[in-house]
Amino acid sequence: MKALYLTSVEAAGKTALCLGIGKKLMQEGKKVGFFRPVRLSDPGLTDGYRDTLFIKEALGIGEPLDTLSPIVISRRDLWQGLTTDTESFKQKLEQAYNRASLKKETVIMEGLSDLTIDKVATETCYQVTEALDSRAVIVLRYSRALAASKVAEVSQRLGQKLLGVVINFVPKPKIEQIKDDLETSFQKEGIKVLGVLPEERTLLGVSVAELAKALNGEIVTHPEAEGEIIENIMLGAMSPDPATDYFGRKANKAAVIRGERADMQLAALRTSTNCLVLTGNVPPSPIILNEAEIKRVPIIVVKQNITSTIAGIEEALKQTKFHSLKKLEKFSQILEENFDFQTLYRELGLKA
Repeated sequence: MKALYLTSVEAAGKTALCLGIGKKLMQEGKKVGFFRPVRLSDPGLTDGYRDTLFIKEALGIGEPLDTLSPIVISRRDLWQGLTTDTESFKQKLEQAYNRASLKKETVIMEGLSDLTIDKVATETCYQVTEALDSRAVIVLRYSRALAASKVAEVSQRLGQKLLGVVINFVPKPKIEQIKDDLETSFQKEGIKVLGVLPEERTLLGVSVAELAKALNGEIVTHPEAEGEIIENIMLGAMSPDPATDYFGRKANKAAVIRGERADMQLAALRTSTNCLVLTGNVPPSPIILNEAEIKRVPIIVVKQNITSTIAGIEEALKQTKFHSLKKLEKFSQILEENFDFQTLYRELGLKA
């Protein structure tokens, strides 16, 4: 049995990496399980139920949710388990892991975020990897200030249990230079860089369904396209240029247009548009409905005005999740091109 614990310093895409690695191993014929060692119950925290549910569904894992994510606990109680009631916590953790790992060759575990920043997340990483004899991967979000020193202390304590780091959201135009610099920097600290992943707009977008939910809107055409990913947002009548030229500047977009402006809506539909958002609770005209049917473009009708709609979209983009099979497909392609699966297999003792 091989266990792999994925954690991150900040929001850096660890759920996506869990899924991408899991999918690759399954394609190689491996029996893969998933396990979330602890799920924090405190209000407002994001390490939760929905991520586990999506992983279960996307990877086709048969075990119930309470097997995959059995320990739901507050930060305070978790800290007590890590520092005071250690034997009791360890026993509970091992029993839960044994149920989730039954008949599996590899179990991918998603740990808590805020490694190095939060003492609870950091101590959880140490104790889970020790108790379950797991290797660890740290996911980092790229910034100009990123350096190996950010995880040097964690690396030293994990020792051989640290398999390496993955650096995500690297700007595409400079990825080769950044990759060389980062690999050199981390190698000097004895830390292996398993992957340098480019920033991809598709993975940062929201689906039509997520957008409709965030705006409390109604999808009135092609609800079957609700999984389409919106990468760009454009407003109607925001340019002196002809409408078709203006909307043609960006692809895979949601065009936000006042409900009575059928002319602007028609122009948007004649370009690469994944969704129309009509404001003011005005239903689309027959002409627009017909064009949307031909182009198979979903239309969302919302009650808000333009200003409120844009505010709602901005909030939806902030809260976007990796809960999309289209995103998983794209991310899997990125991993194939940029992740060192050979090292992963070798370190876990798996045959490629």
